[in-house]
Amino acid sequence: MEPASTYPCPVCGQTATLAGPCPGCGRAPDANAAAVLAHDARIAELVPQVEQARSAYESLSAQLAQVRRDRELHATAVRTAVARERAHQSTLLTLPPTTATRPPAAGTALPPQAGRGPESSPRTVQNLLFVLGGLLLGIAAIVFTAVAWAAFDVTGRALILGVLTLGMLAVPPLVRRRALTGTAETFAALGLLLVVLDGYAVWYVNLGGVADTWDPAFYAGSVAAFTALLGYGYARAVGTAATRFGALLAAQPVLPLFFVESSIDIAGWSAVFLAVALGNLLLYRALRAPAPAAETAPAAEAASNAEAASTAEEASTAEAATADGAAVPAAPLAGLVALRVLAMLGYCGALVVGAVVALFAWLLGTEVDTAATGGLVLLATAGVLAAGLWQVTGTAAVLSRSVAGAMLTLALFAAVARPAMVWWPKHWLLVAAVAAALVAALAVVLRRRLPERLSMVADGVRVGAIVAVCVPAPLVAGWALLIGWRSVVDATPWWDAMHVPFEGAYSWQPLVALVLTAGAAWALTRLPVRAWVTAATLVLLALALPDNPPLSSWAPLVIDLVVAAGALAIALLLRRNGALWGGAAALLAAHALLVGARSPVHSAVALSVVVLLGLGAAAVARTRTGAPFAVGGSAGAVALALLPPAVHSIVAAAGVDDLWARRAMLAAAVLMPLWVYLSPARLRDFAVVGGLVGALWALPAAWGQDAYPVYAALCTLALALVGVQARWARAELPAQAVLALTLLLCGQALHRVFIEPLTWLTHIWAGDPAGTGLCAYPIDQLPWAPAIALFLLVPAVAFWFWRPARKSSADAEAPAGRIASGLRPALAAAGLTAGVAVLVALAAADAPWPTVSAVQLVLGTALLVLVALRPAGVLTLPGALYGVLLTGVGLAGLLAEKWSTIAGLALVTVALSAIAVGARARAVRTAGWLTGAAVKVLLAIAVGEAAELRTEFTAYLVLGVAALVLGLAYAPFAREQRAAAEAAAHSAALVALTLCHGQGRPSALVLALWGWRSG
Repeated sequence: MEPASTYPCPVCGQTATLAGPCPGCGRAPDANAAAVLAHDARIAELVPQVEQARSAYESLSAQLAQVRRDRELHATAVRTAVARERAHQSTLLTLPPTTATRPPAAGTALPPQAGRGPESSPRTVQNLLFVLGGLLLGIAAIVFTAVAWAAFDVTGRALILGVLTLGMLAVPPLVRRRALTGTAETFAALGLLLVVLDGYAVWYVNLGGVADTWDPAFYAGSVAAFTALLGYGYARAVGTAATRFGALLAAQPVLPLFFVESSIDIAGWSAVFLAVALGNLLLYRALRAPAPAAETAPAAEAASNAEAASTAEEASTAEAATADGAAVPAAPLAGLVALRVLAMLGYCGALVVGAVVALFAWLLGTEVDTAATGGLVLLATAGVLAAGLWQVTGTAAVLSRSVAGAMLTLALFAAVARPAMVWWPKHWLLVAAVAAALVAALAVVLRRRLPERLSMVADGVRVGAIVAVCVPAPLVAGWALLIGWRSVVDATPWWDAMHVPFEGAYSWQPLVALVLTAGAAWALTRLPVRAWVTAATLVLLALALPDNPPLSSWAPLVIDLVVAAGALAIALLLRRNGALWGGAAALLAAHALLVGARSPVHSAVALSVVVLLGLGAAAVARTRTGAPFAVGGSAGAVALALLPPAVHSIVAAAGVDDLWARRAMLAAAVLMPLWVYLSPARLRDFAVVGGLVGALWALPAAWGQDAYPVYAALCTLALALVGVQARWARAELPAQAVLALTLLLCGQALHRVFIEPLTWLTHIWAGDPAGTGLCAYPIDQLPWAPAIALFLLVPAVAFWFWRPARKSSADAEAPAGRIASGLRPALAAAGLTAGVAVLVALAAADAPWPTVSAVQLVLGTALLVLVALRPAGVLTLPGALYGVLLTGVGLAGLLAEKWSTIAGLALVTVALSAIAVGARARAVRTAGWLTGAAVKVLLAIAVGEAAELRTEFTAYLVLGVAALVLGLAYAPFAREQRAAAEAAAHSAALVALTLCHGQGRPSALVLALWGWRSG
């Protein structure tokens, strides 16, 4: 579309052109603005054309709707006339036409009909009466045969039933000429029933000696066969549908009745019912509905198109025309479908009976011939079932034909396996595996040879073969696992197992069965599953090859290690399924360790090979990625974890004493941090896991020894040193757990240092403390093991509070000579632990009294002053509590003598005074004033009691303390704590008054002095 030559400028509104800038604002030419004007002009041209087209469309649509309505009216008139003409031709009693039934004149529209039509036509009533009459005749014939039969002689009986039967069978051809189809069907069915009654009557009166010469079942079968043939022939001649159904029903028991008196076995009976089922299936297939012929008459086509719009009166007219048997195309089709349904029901019933009998024949065959015939009839049952499934059409055809192939395959497996199992009962597992392999080979061949249109059959055969393989698969797997379990049981008791020599023949049949089953499974599965099948087969073969009892005591161990090495190599070389092959190698390695525990030599070999394999895999994994890297790293972690027991086994296998073997294992466990440190950086996480597990072997290394706390502490230290090399959180949890165990083992020493000194609270100034004087009662000397263990815990605790890999930015910017912020908590924690270790060491060294108590008091007061003057962050509260504990326990231990008590209280007084004056927190200073005043009072009382002064003089000493505290309360450094100091002073004065015991003069003097001092 050509743009407009001129256009209004979008900015200033002046008329502009594309040849130059806008004359008003100087804006460059705008092609889009010119195009907008061109499109506006085109829209103005198209709007009238669209309105004109819309008007023409609406006019043509109205004409089309009117033509369709006129066509429906004429089509309805045609269908009504056709139905009325058919009814008129087949009616015996001609009724005069009425206004409602007279066809309209040509070109006249049908008037609307109101009200209800007639409930039934005369022909319907006529047919109903004939049907009811026929039913009454049939009932009368049955009653006559059963009740009044004996009242007539043979000739009379034959004449009555014969004439009645012929009469019944003669009626249908006559009434069908009058289009009384329902009446004809009723009389034909009654006539066929009378044929059966005739057969019974012949047997009952022994006509011609049939009861004497014929078997009852064979005679009944003959009557049924004659009835079936007569019904079929009668249906062909007359065209009645009832005799077809009767013939089909009568044919069902013919074959079973013929063979009732025969000597066939259970397999023969199955074949009989299968033959009946096959006959029904053939009849079902033969009774296919013919394709409906196309209607070419214009009137018929019009009637068919107008059928959906027929009125209620037209529907009643059509019902009258078809209820009395007028021939319409739908009636024969419905009868054919019903006959096919009856044939299919007969097929299903006979097939179910035949299948159950065939299954019993297959199971109960105890001889080769009976088992073979049972297998054949079972295969025939599957064939008949497959033939029935093949008749399914539509969307379910693919599934049904796949099921057919699967059932045939399973039946073939059963038919092949059962006779062979009866022939070789001792090799039943091998027989099942061979049969499964055969059907698997058949499935593979059919998959390649069948055309594409039968691919669903090949899929069904494959599924059936897989199910067949699942029969021997769990059996051979269970047998291999049982052999492996027995190998483990034979290795007990560990390091002292007795080898059972191999005797007898080698069990090769289950091994062949395992190989055949695995091969069949591999051939039937796809690539992702084949790797699992191969790995499982190798594991099971490794377990089963040694047999039980094994060929040699080394056979299970060597085979496990060789196959494990191969599986590990596959896991490292292949990028796919690495975890699968690694898991297989791990299972075999675990089994090798268990079967190798039968003796120190076997155990040394097993552990050494596993460790070497793990280290080799880790070396290969350094340059790998993906699954091989994970497998190699995991193998290296396992190698580190098993290194201490490997060392222990090697030393024990060399004949060294068990104590030294355990010490060797301890040394290997303690050196775990070194091995982790030397590991490659890429494999460090795997090495940490292996190191944590390997360090735990230090615990069983000292089981039952006196130095067990030392071993536990060494284990804690090793775990801590391994944990600090981890790049993930919570690596210190194992070390913390073992630390708790170590402290529990050191419980006696901790109780001696922190609990037993409290016994002096009930023996104050009892004198003569023995040994360390930590207890008021005689006690034994502590061993050195707890002290050594606690000293070993010092670096472990320090490493938990200081992780080199987690330095903060503040530490990096700290000036030289200043302790890093991350290092201060580590030093504090190490100092606290070292203090406990020193106290336990002094107790173990039996240091004379009051050495331990004095050290406790000094450490406690120093720690209290330190945390008050220099808080240590998160360790402030634990340090304060620990200082209170040490101070209290140390002061309790000094209560044995007077001088030590006074000295201890004096030291505590000095420490609390320092806290009251120099503590950073106001609350701490207040606590220092209050607690210091109380300790000063105790010191005054202790001095008075030690000097054996009278109580009033002791009260004067306490009053002096109160005066001192009150005086210090008004010092400049105590300004903020003045109220607390005054309260403490008044409390001390109250204690002094109490010590006077109510005596007048001392009490008055105390009150006077305190009043003068406070005033």
